[in-house]
Amino acid sequence: MHRNLTWSRLLGSLLLLVLLVGCAGETPPPPTATQPLPSATLSPPTATYTQTPTETLIPTSTFTETPLPTDTLTPTPSDTPTATLPPPTPSGEDAIYIYYIQLDTDGPVGCGDSAIKINTGQWRTGDIAQDTATALKRLFASRYQYYGNLYNGIYASNISVDSVTFKSFTGDISIRLSGTYGRTDDRCDNSRSRAQIWSTIRQFSDVKTIDILLNGNLLGDILANDH
Repeated sequence: MHRNLTWSRLLGSLLLLVLLVGCAGETPPPPTATQPLPSATLSPPTATYTQTPTETLIPTSTFTETPLPTDTLTPTPSDTPTATLPPPTPSGEDAIYIYYIQLDTDGPVGCGDSAIKINTGQWRTGDIAQDTATALKRLFASRYQYYGNLYNGIYASNISVDSVTFKSFTGDISIRLSGTYGRTDDRCDNSRSRAQIWSTIRQFSDVKTIDILLNGNLLGDILANDH
């Protein structure tokens, strides 16, 4: 039995050896030096020229800016402006005056007052009747009690000039008035009013006598009455 076991082991060893030998016959050859892999031969790159389309400019008309003709400012003839000067103010015996009262001067008018002439700025025409009418109308038109620091004794009256007649050969002047003479509380105003009216008329040196009617009544008599 011991002999059988030995044979069995021997057979097994032989079998193993056979297997090993068989496997050894299939062993790949020993490695050789690694050869470099063939590299692809790259031909030098050739520049592929792709023609880039260039922008073809369509010729346009050359624009030359021509300046528009400008109007030549030629001044049109015009009238030469002339300064309009105010008319000269008359003075002396060329002017028409009216009279107001300067109070408290120890003068011969009213209650120690004086009659002061005021230039109206109007020229005398040489027609005494017309110039007298102009002066009296200006005097009676005033409704103010004071003209600056001068007093107006007839400020309360409402008198109109109806007619003036002058006789140059005698120097008589006849004046017809209408309206109302306004009396004031100042008893001196009648004398002041008379001085204003008579002085305004007597500025014309050719006048010698004065006849004045107010509503058909002598103005002198009306002014002489203090009541």
